[in-house]
Amino acid sequence: MHSRRSRADVSTESVQAIIFDLGKVIVDFDHHTISKKLTHFSPYPEAAIFDAIFSSGLVQQFDCGQLQPEVFFAILKQQLRLTLSLPEFQSFWNTIFSIKQGMIPLIDALATTYTLIGLSNTNVWHFTYCREHFPVLDRFTAWILSYEVGISKPDPRIYRCAVEAAGVQPHQCLYIDDVYEFIVAGESVGLQGIHFVSVAELVHQLKNYGVSVSRFF
Repeated sequence: MHSRRSRADVSTESVQAIIFDLGKVIVDFDHHTISKKLTHFSPYPEAAIFDAIFSSGLVQQFDCGQLQPEVFFAILKQQLRLTLSLPEFQSFWNTIFSIKQGMIPLIDALATTYTLIGLSNTNVWHFTYCREHFPVLDRFTAWILSYEVGISKPDPRIYRCAVEAAGVQPHQCLYIDDVYEFIVAGESVGLQGIHFVSVAELVHQLKNYGVSVSRFF
């Protein structure tokens, strides 16, 4: 899978809104950071801890707002025999993020011309932390968050929520995500899509849509 499109593949319709994924696009993270830290508070090996959290469906329930944070922690504490408090767990859970280099000036530049919408499969702890630590997220007109709307990508309904928040037609939205499956799902409801690989490649791809930001770099 790749993100390159020729000029012939790109709609001539003017882009009015840009929809950004959060994780691995605006901010970077590594879920293994969490499971590695928890090995000091659980009798289980790191691989088992990781699977219990991220491969069991539990975090997907948390991300869709089906589990309150306290319940999410209580389930993991019992399953993994954790010997740490909820605040300690929350700290480990949240301190995994860093802003992608070059993304702040890019978003600042785009926000002067386009409506920016955030669209993320995430949970209340992670988004609250990112909002507090990365002020660039305030440049967005709205954030469509899985834990708030109760659905997640690639469900077509969540893309329609983003389009509604943008206040334009689907084909006037340019959607950026690092997961190719999610790009395909967005395109199925009429969005134009860019598969994110790097900030430099994104700037190159934006030019194919008539979005010039090179003077800011």
